[in-house]
Amino acid sequence: MIFKQWVILVMLGCSAFLTGCSYQFAGSGSLPSGMMRIYISVIQNKTAEVGIENYLTDSLINEFMLRRKSMLATQENADGVLTGSIMSISDTVIAHSTQTTSIQSRVSIAVNLKLTDTHGKVVWAVNGINANQAYNVLSSDRTITDQNKKAAIQVLSKRLAQTIFNRLTDDF
Repeated sequence: MIFKQWVILVMLGCSAFLTGCSYQFAGSGSLPSGMMRIYISVIQNKTAEVGIENYLTDSLINEFMLRRKSMLATQENADGVLTGSIMSISDTVIAHSTQTTSIQSRVSIAVNLKLTDTHGKVVWAVNGINANQAYNVLSSDRTITDQNKKAAIQVLSKRLAQTIFNRLTDDF
């Protein structure tokens, strides 16, 4: 009997805590400044790595399509425009088979973003959102290593898009 009352008390306390904190799932909020629909511009690439802007732009659009298609609009019909730049990409060796032969590397990308309203006023901005992904290095075949790096960039672009969507719709 006492155990049952204790369980009920704990459950009430947890529910009060969760509702008091306004707990919500990531990405379930709204866009900043009451915007309803945004246009996602092609992300600029300020690195020497050709084509990575396409992966990130496509991943962002896909993330919005999957989670809240109604938030996307053409530039003419949008309440705001999301723009950004890939500021850096770097490779770091993370595993060696010998002192001079690497077998795994990590690619990292850092992005700056801003959301502006139809008058050009910045309503949301973030610098230095980053993600990284490991990939296998085959020292005897540069083509396979490049393919592995490309696949890693695609994976981390999707992860960045998820992070950006969640931060953009945080409601904080």
